[in-house]
Amino acid sequence: MTVFVTGATGTLGRPVVTRLVAAGVQVRALARSTRNETLLRRIGAEPVRGDLFDRSALASLLTGCRTVLHLATRIPTGGDAMKASAWAENDRIRAIGTRVLAEAAASASVETMLYPSVCLIYPDRGEEWIESDTPAEPRSRILESTVVAEREVAGFGSGGRRGIILRMGSFYGPDAPNTLEAVALARKGIAAVPGPASAYLSQIWVEDAAAAVVAAVDRAPSGIYNVVDDRPLQRREIVRAIAAAVGRNWLLAPPTWLVRLMGGRDALPLTRSQRVSNRRFRDATGWTPAVSDAHEGWARIQVAC
Repeated sequence: MTVFVTGATGTLGRPVVTRLVAAGVQVRALARSTRNETLLRRIGAEPVRGDLFDRSALASLLTGCRTVLHLATRIPTGGDAMKASAWAENDRIRAIGTRVLAEAAASASVETMLYPSVCLIYPDRGEEWIESDTPAEPRSRILESTVVAEREVAGFGSGGRRGIILRMGSFYGPDAPNTLEAVALARKGIAAVPGPASAYLSQIWVEDAAAAVVAAVDRAPSGIYNVVDDRPLQRREIVRAIAAAVGRNWLLAPPTWLVRLMGGRDALPLTRSQRVSNRRFRDATGWTPAVSDAHEGWARIQVAC
């Protein structure tokens, strides 16, 4: 089997490609630079140059591939994450790039397309568990494009093909950029965990997310699935876990009103209580996260730090 991957050198893409290659899968990966080509060859993938927004060129690159993993993103970091303009390229990749890739994949007789969405599109449900059939409520310009991307993948999944959408929790792990930022802030006494202390935050260890992508390709039928750890924690618990990881007794979390003032409605999803369940994905694939909750995950990060 040959799998085509976009975003193969990203936070999620790299461990996904590593796992696929280890399993004997041929990986053809879209590369945008010589540096990325070198990295992809090093981890066992076949790099190919192309344009995510060129349908005919993509269709040619997809010849012989059975599966497409659309993992490409351009997530702004730091203070830029609060600026709507900084999300423009990510929105273009999600909305337009997904549509072009889905059309190219269909014309190249690709059988499966997988897209990692985000749990942030769910509404605030307090302590109530959120399942994958819960209606999305993005209410944010920076999340509207992922809803569009989901729609494109669902459309691809019609007509006997598979369209798989994995709504991921917030990534964290020793090499994840947002985790490195959180560690740097925590060492200054600041918790990068916006939202009410009692609100639930669903996360996923990066390597567990990568394992979920591979499991989905192997065993998941078309549909929407949540990929999160087994036990989402309240933000106050996560703050304590981060503090312990950097050797502090406490951290100062930004007040919710300040986050909403700075980010407007785009910041609203970051403060919601989302206790998301991974039950449907576990039942469909047998996948189980190696890191069950943020207490365990941040303890591992402490060792890595």
